[in-house]
Amino acid sequence: MKQKIALFFGLALLSLSTSGCSVNPATGKQSFTGLMSEQQELKVGKEEHPKILSQFGGAYDHGAVSQYINDLGQRLAKVSELPDLKWTFSVLDSPVINAFALPGGYIYISRGLIGLAENEAELAAVLGHEIGHVTARHTAQRYSKAVLTNIGSTILGIAVGGPAGDLANYAGQAYLASYSRSHEMEADMLGMRYMTRLGYDPKASASFFKKLAKHTELEARITGKEIEGHYSIFASHPDTKLRIIESEKIAKSYPADLTKTNRSTFLALIDGLDYGESVRQGLIKDRTFIHPGLRIEFSVPDDFAIANKPTYVAATHKNGSAMVFSMDGTKHGHLPMTRYITEIWANKYTLRDLQPLTINGLEAATAMVTIKTKNGVRDVRYLAIVDRDQIFRFQFLTPPDLTDQMALPFRRTTYSFRRLSTREANNIHGLHIDLHRVGRGDTLTALAQRMKVEKLQEDWLKVLNMDTLSDGLQAGETVKLVTY
Repeated sequence: MKQKIALFFGLALLSLSTSGCSVNPATGKQSFTGLMSEQQELKVGKEEHPKILSQFGGAYDHGAVSQYINDLGQRLAKVSELPDLKWTFSVLDSPVINAFALPGGYIYISRGLIGLAENEAELAAVLGHEIGHVTARHTAQRYSKAVLTNIGSTILGIAVGGPAGDLANYAGQAYLASYSRSHEMEADMLGMRYMTRLGYDPKASASFFKKLAKHTELEARITGKEIEGHYSIFASHPDTKLRIIESEKIAKSYPADLTKTNRSTFLALIDGLDYGESVRQGLIKDRTFIHPGLRIEFSVPDDFAIANKPTYVAATHKNGSAMVFSMDGTKHGHLPMTRYITEIWANKYTLRDLQPLTINGLEAATAMVTIKTKNGVRDVRYLAIVDRDQIFRFQFLTPPDLTDQMALPFRRTTYSFRRLSTREANNIHGLHIDLHRVGRGDTLTALAQRMKVEKLQEDWLKVLNMDTLSDGLQAGETVKLVTY
């Protein structure tokens, strides 16, 4: 009976998979997109767009840069296979080198990526690549294949039992985790098609990949992490070296007179572009988090790695200890902080060691609880600080056998929290890109000393100006520096 049921559903599955196939006008290939219509793609993009902006630091508040990216993106989209689609191009206020697309024509590029590029042609390659994901309907393909895989796993489970079904489901989840290698390569090819239709130099695609590879290597040196040289099943992009080789091969198929880069226009635009952490989202200097907009600062203990996210700041130690800073956006500032912790913030726990505090003139309270987390049992100390209607919150997490050892470092963090004066806040400035015209007496060493990054100044100078410095430092050239 199981075999008959499986045969029946198998035939139905075969019919579904073949009826949903169509030839994509961008790629010229047959693809299965039958389980996500074009209208559904538009709906998904529209619904997810505000979530993406919130998750990645919001839209970058720089009218000229946003307009420039939108104009470039719209010109590329007009020469794609979907010129009549309503395209939306957004610049994310994020230092992370990133670009991605949602179905329905929503394209995102980070200001970090814009700062890494050296000319307009490289940006055209990146935006064209993301447009390619949309025109090739890669999300619809991925979704349809995943649904089909899950249907198939159910049928397979009926016929042969659980393990095979679980394996098929795993394959479906892996497919959803990222674009496949073939999809990324396809988007590279389409991106070069669109940029060359506007006259841009197709070699800019490979040149940007080379910068991306060097940037990744440099960050790995700083963090001490190794770079994987192979393609991982859950990696978001195929191996960069392979993409460089393929992009260079495709570029050679285009006419040699396609040389437009618009470097001068691009450099003029990014002069003054924010670099690294945004002052609007708070800055990390050494081990201190400073937010001039909120007028606060605090320091984390030694040997903690600190990360600034859109809605919280986290710091972690290799011994399993961690701390998280956040704010309560609701209006509970009228409550005593002891009641805020017990009745609002940690009301589902039975707390111990509840006590009021005063921290640099501000009302505060703290309490502790022991809970189970995905990383094991942890002692969690809650700390709430109030100033008018603003509540600042810390959670200090430690393995129970390290709680006493970490008490003093976390106490120092607690009492490092303070409000900045208006004058102090106004005097805090973030890093930005500063253009410098190379003089005859300039040297790499001297220019590197002007780079205000924390480590490996000369290496960062070379990465940000990779093409410009390919023949050495030349008088009269313009280079990008990072300054305050």
